[in-house]
Amino acid sequence: MTWTEKVSMRLAKRLKTEEVPHSLGKLAHGIEIFLLNAINLAALIVCSLLLHLFAETMLLFFLFYFHRLFSSGAHLRSPWTCLGATLALMLGGGFLLKHLPVLPAPYAQLLVLIGTGISFGINFRHAPAEHTYVPHDPAVQRRSRSIVLWLIGVGCFLSISLVGYNYHISMTYTLAVLLQSVLLLPSSYRLLSRLAKS
Repeated sequence: MTWTEKVSMRLAKRLKTEEVPHSLGKLAHGIEIFLLNAINLAALIVCSLLLHLFAETMLLFFLFYFHRLFSSGAHLRSPWTCLGATLALMLGGGFLLKHLPVLPAPYAQLLVLIGTGISFGINFRHAPAEHTYVPHDPAVQRRSRSIVLWLIGVGCFLSISLVGYNYHISMTYTLAVLLQSVLLLPSSYRLLSRLAKS
C-alpha cells in the first residue's frame, strides 16, 4: 500500500458517515486521486516556471484534464511514476508549443482538423475508458462518450476559427485532445503496464 493510499484511507474513515452513499473504498480512491492531482499540479507549476513554459504548459494541462474527466484513460499505479509521466508529457508538450513555428492559416487549419479528427475517431471507439470511478452503466458510458465527442467537435470548430487570431490556443487544444485520446488506446494501456512493472 502506497503512502497516498494510506493517507486517503485514514481521511476516508474520518469522513465516512451513514449519510455518505459511497463505500469506504470509493471514498478513499477519490481522495487519493485528488491528492495525486494536487501533487502533480504543484510540481508542474514549479517546473514550468523554472523552464519558462508556464503559460503553454498550464493551458495544455487544463485542456488535457478537462477532456480526461469525461473519457478517462490509462493510469499509472505508482504516484511517483505518474508524477514523472505527467511532468514529461506536459512539459514536453509545453516546450513543443512554445517553439512551434507558425504555419500559414490553411495548413494550420488542416493540422487542427487532422488532429481533432483522429481524436474524435479514438474517442468514438474507446471512450470512456473503463476505470474504478467510471460506472459500468451503459447509459452513463453513452452519455460520457456523447459529451466528449461534442466537446471535440466544438473544440475543432473553435480551433479552426481561432487559427488566425490566436494560433497557439488552437494548437494547444489540438495537442491536448490528441494526447488524451492516445491514452485511451489499448496499446497505451499495455505500454503503461510494462512501465509500471519495470
